[in-house]
Amino acid sequence: MAVLDFGATSASSPASASFFKRIGAHIMDALTSFAHARARTAELQYYMDMSDEQLAAKGLRRDEIAQHVFRDMFI
Repeated sequence: MAVLDFGATSASSPASASFFKRIGAHIMDALTSFAHARARTAELQYYMDMSDEQLAAKGLRRDEIAQHVFRDMFI
């Protein structure tokens, strides 16, 4: 009768675990990027829907909206 040892590791286990960790990390990075893009798009739309008077009250002009929303990316 054969005995199965599920606790045994093979030579490929560390590589497989590392591979799946990398895949998981890439998936999380992609989801995070997608969430950030959606948030910025929503913020852009929020400002684009405002009138020029409302933008002026916030100290913005229509041509400055993108720069304002992406201000952390501009140098």
